[in-house]
Amino acid sequence: MWNIIAVLSGLLTGPEAYAVTDAGIFKSEESCKAAITEAVNSKLDEETKSQYEGGYRQFVCVRIHGAEMLDSVK
Repeated sequence: MWNIIAVLSGLLTGPEAYAVTDAGIFKSEESCKAAITEAVNSKLDEETKSQYEGGYRQFVCVRIHGAEMLDSVK
């Protein structure tokens, strides 16, 4: 399972990373990346989109540690 992490770094505040919980959890890295592409094109407000396009904010897909336990749950 995968989720989207937003990553930023400020001169005075330092690095910041947080899970984008509104996007949900994804079964594959490919579906996670597709959700980022869709969100960048249609869901981001202008300020956030500008930060992303300028390289000041990144969205990455990260595998959820321990989620493999859920594969056996029915």
